Amino acid sequence: MLSTSMTLYLIFCCAFILLVWGALVPFRAGLLYNGTVYCMAVGGYFAAFAAKELGWPFFLCVLGAAVVGAILGFLPALGFSRTSGVVTAVASMALIFIIQSVIRNLDFLGGTRGIRGIPKVEHLLLYSVILVILLGAFLYRLNHSKLGRALEAIGTDADMATTLGINVKKMTVFSLTISSIYGAVSGAVYAFNMRTIYPETFGFSLLLSVMTMLFVGGRYTQWGVFVSVPLLWGLPQWVPASINSFTQIIYGVILVVILMARPEGIITRELPGKIKRLFARGGEARVPAGRS
Repeated sequence: MLSTSMTLYLIFCCAFILLVWGALVPFRAGLLYNGTVYCMAVGGYFAAFAAKELGWPFFLCVLGAAVVGAILGFLPALGFSRTSGVVTAVASMALIFIIQSVIRNLDFLGGTRGIRGIPKVEHLLLYSVILVILLGAFLYRLNHSKLGRALEAIGTDADMATTLGINVKKMTVFSLTISSIYGAVSGAVYAFNMRTIYPETFGFSLLLSVMTMLFVGGRYTQWGVFVSVPLLWGLPQWVPASINSFTQIIYGVILVVILMARPEGIITRELPGKIKRLFARGGEARVPAGRS
C-alpha cells in the first residue's frame, strides 16, 4: 500500500502531466499559448462546484470540466487565430489574471476563500492514471496523424504550410481548444486531490512551473513529462524546508539553464526513436539462428 503522501504526490504528477501536455499541443504549431493555465482554473472550479453543490460523480465532473474548458478555450481561440508569437503569449497570459479576478468576485465560488470541502473520491489515483493513459493515447495518435503533421508544418513555417493547403487559422483554433480541454481536465484532478481550491493557485507561479516542466522534459515530445514532472513537482519535498520559499527562483534558474544548454530538453525528439530501435535490435539478437 502506498502512503497518503505518496498517493497525493502521484496524483499531482498525473494532473501536471495532463497540464503540460496541454501546453505542448499548441507549441507544436509554434504557438506560445498560456491559456492552458486559466482553463485549469476553470476546470478545477467547475468540478469542485459540481461535486460539492450538485453531487455529481467524479467522471461526470471531469467530463463537464472538459466541455466547459473546450468552450472557454474555443472562443478566445477564434481571436488568437489572427495573432502569433508574443501577442498570443501576452494576451493568453492576461486571460489568466482576468479569470482570477472574476473568480475572486463570485460569491457562489467562494470568492477569495475558494471552495473547501470538496468530496473525497475513492481510488482517485487509479482514475487519474486512467485519464493519463486515455489522453496520452489520444495525444500520441494526434501527433502521428495528418493533423499532427499539419501542426508541425505550421510550427516550422506557417507560410509554407499555407502553400501546402493547410488552413492555419482552423488548425490554430483546433490546437488551442484541445490544449484547453487538457488544462480543464488537469484542473479537475487537481481540485479533487487538494479537496480545496483557491484563485491564487492559478497565477504566474503555476505558469512558470508548467513552462519549466515543458522545456526541461522536452518541448518536441510527449514523453519528456514523465521525467520533468516527477522531478520538478517533487523538488519542494526533497529540498530543506528553509529553501522551499525559493522554489520559484530555482524553477526560473533551471528554465534559463536548460534553454541555454539544452534547448530541446532532456528527451529530444530523436531519443524515443533511438530507444525503440535499440530494443528492436535487442529482440532480433535474442531470436535463435534459423528462426523468424
